[in-house]
Amino acid sequence: MQHGMDGRQVALRAGWDSACQLYGYLHGGGDLTALPPGAVRLNPDEVAYGDALLGYARFYGTTATYRQSSTFLFGSATFVAAGLAANAIANSSARQRAQAQAAHQWRDQATVRTILTNQRLLCDYRGQWLSFWHQGVVEFQGDVAQWLFVLRYEVGDPVMLHGPAAPWFAVSIARLVYGPAGLHLPALAPLAHAVLEATRHQRMLGGPPGPQALPPA
Repeated sequence: MQHGMDGRQVALRAGWDSACQLYGYLHGGGDLTALPPGAVRLNPDEVAYGDALLGYARFYGTTATYRQSSTFLFGSATFVAAGLAANAIANSSARQRAQAQAAHQWRDQATVRTILTNQRLLCDYRGQWLSFWHQGVVEFQGDVAQWLFVLRYEVGDPVMLHGPAAPWFAVSIARLVYGPAGLHLPALAPLAHAVLEATRHQRMLGGPPGPQALPPA
């Protein structure tokens, strides 16, 4: 382990370096390399390119209910008024909690095994393989400098993937979904900049150019 860096920092740096190397390779005209056949059954014309653990979440709202309290009060007018006010406050608080629980937010957060193929992302969520097909992607968002990206689909809830392997998956998905133009998506700009700066630096030193970029500060 490198001095002054904990295990997660080492993993994040390794993930960033791997993404930079892939970006430079694809930008230079290379192509994704297929993985050997595995135990997960794919379609006859489907090829796997990546297999790693990623942080996972879905963005959606839900329905939440709350129980409204009602208390029968008797006594002085002051006592009854105070009791009614307390009931109203309690009901309002319960209603606000229910509304907050039902609001759109990132849910189903987990660490999942994720397989990237030429056709889809396969995520093993709670023992069930979920498929997110590339042909349904409408928008690719994210911040690879923070090791995360988001896919929005024509049908279905947005998916966020994050963690050390996320930048590598982001580069691969952008290339698969958008073709060569995908490497110029705004979400990949930090990688493109890092690769360019590393290449310039190595050329200045007289060494062979290569994307040995460091993670952003």
